Amino acid sequence: MSDTHNDQLATLWQGFLDLPFPQSCYRRSPDGEDLVLLDSHLAGCVSAALTGPLDERRRAALRTGIATVHRILPELADDPEAADYFTRLRELAVLAGGH
Repeated sequence: MSDTHNDQLATLWQGFLDLPFPQSCYRRSPDGEDLVLLDSHLAGCVSAALTGPLDERRRAALRTGIATVHRILPELADDPEAADYFTRLRELAVLAGGH
């Protein structure tokens, strides 16, 4: 990752860390997805990307997680806080994956 790319990721990550996890997401399972687990997996991969190149397992987890967020976002449209949170998380994941 270039220094500029890494700096952008680090800046966006710090802003994301200030967001509280939406309370409504603890009791929602759009399309059967556990939002807490999805958040944890993607956030872990983004955090790891800040320390160095991702291994294939984490790159695969990012691809899967990005696709999952893309698929479930329409179901979160009625909850602006949840939709914003997962949109931002997806953007971070895309950036962390170098897409």
